[in-house]
Amino acid sequence: MHHDKPAKPLPATGRISRRQVLGTAAKATTLPLMPLIATSCTTPVQPSELAFSAEARTILDAFVDRIIPADANGPGAIDAGVVFYINNALTNWNSQEKDQLVEGLFQLTRTARQRYDQDFALLSDANKDALLRDMEDGVIAGFPDSSAIFNRLHRLTLEGMFSDPYYGGNQSYAGWDLIGYPGAVMASTPDMQRMGGRLPPLHTSAYGSDYDGD
Repeated sequence: MHHDKPAKPLPATGRISRRQVLGTAAKATTLPLMPLIATSCTTPVQPSELAFSAEARTILDAFVDRIIPADANGPGAIDAGVVFYINNALTNWNSQEKDQLVEGLFQLTRTARQRYDQDFALLSDANKDALLRDMEDGVIAGFPDSSAIFNRLHRLTLEGMFSDPYYGGNQSYAGWDLIGYPGAVMASTPDMQRMGGRLPPLHTSAYGSDYDGD
């Protein structure tokens, strides 16, 4: 699925937190029932190759961890398998974006070395967030497409957290549990349609109730 518009960016001030992404994730609740590729297979999507070198993977891990960190509410992007989703996307339906996004990750860590004399993944959370805010705002010298790279990786992070686990992310239904989405259902009961309550998790994929998302 090609996205013409990036997701709304995170606020430019304050600490990036999981709570801040939930407003942005409102549209992501529609993703579980929207196939990202045409398929009738019930086997989870598997990448044909690795999109990232070990170094690029380390930078990506650090990036998604700051967008949706683990907290008292539950797992974050790392434990939810967001990086597996992004790898699948960049080796399958969004493969044309791989080179630009990988180069963007390397430019992010080069900027971290210039500013803090450390790789991005080794920075404190506060310094990571400061650098990501500048990346989002497009104000990093020598990194002219930083805002576009940030928005695309941010969008892929949300997709990996909240889309159907069939595609490699949202493992153990962590993202759906976070936003109170029960899982894919063929029909809803009157109890499920009542306002003001939180539906019990059904943990069902659109590709079959026997797929547990692990």
